[in-house]
Amino acid sequence: MRFKSFLIIGLGLMYFNVCVMADEGESQESSQTTPQKSQTMLGDNQSRRIALYPHRSVYILPFYHSISAPTENNIRDETKFQFSFKLPVISHLFSPYGKFYFAYTQTAWFQNYNKKDSRPFRDLDYQPELFYSYERALGFLGGRFKSISAGYNHISNGEREARSRTENRLFVSANWEHQMFKNGVFGVQAMAWVYFGKHNNGFLHDNADLPKYRGYNDLWIYYKGSRHLLEFYARPVIARKYYPYFELGWTIRISKNMGLYAQYLNGWGDNIYEYNIRSQRVGVGLRLWNY
Repeated sequence: MRFKSFLIIGLGLMYFNVCVMADEGESQESSQTTPQKSQTMLGDNQSRRIALYPHRSVYILPFYHSISAPTENNIRDETKFQFSFKLPVISHLFSPYGKFYFAYTQTAWFQNYNKKDSRPFRDLDYQPELFYSYERALGFLGGRFKSISAGYNHISNGEREARSRTENRLFVSANWEHQMFKNGVFGVQAMAWVYFGKHNNGFLHDNADLPKYRGYNDLWIYYKGSRHLLEFYARPVIARKYYPYFELGWTIRISKNMGLYAQYLNGWGDNIYEYNIRSQRVGVGLRLWNY
């Protein structure tokens, strides 16, 4: 278990370094009104470097505390970390502004302060994705769409039988931004999805009520300045029976590629195993600044 712990943390730290190097070398591709010509792809003979871009947030929270009662055999204090990247597999697909991506996100809840139980990983979420993204800036309501995407998303905890939690989704999403001040941008990202593979032997065989809690949509609202990023995330936004989950984030930039990060969450499903468990947690740590 200790070897597994150090291996995963090591991979996460290596990824931090790769992301920072990639981010220093190139600006964010989705913020351009024209497609990037310098973006490197697998198999590109003009460069030996693989272009890995940050996808979802990349962070480590060494101080992550559960205000609500912890789950069985766990303690309130732990470390939470997440690494996430996307790799452009095909550029200029169907359009000069179209890209096909492979993405991967992994989130870990590490009971590193739990000496009694040999510091186990409480939970791990694995999230591979394949999606198409159209990244031409399209004017709308005084702002612009940065990207419109559609694809496949899988989330699981990698467990078997009673602890198994899995979902397979087909999704569409759109990211819209409005320049409010010289260095201030207000943004909204909305996603909607449908589940598939729900037959008796499919992913809902062990957790048939998962869609009721996870919902079919989410919303991310943010404001980013030169040194601050404020975020609000909610899931689901619209539902027949509401099992809310929301998350607040505040990042203060402290260097070119890093920021201090505080996270607060309240609701059902901090991870996929806890989809039907309500929790309230808060964490402080570091986050990759790639905005």
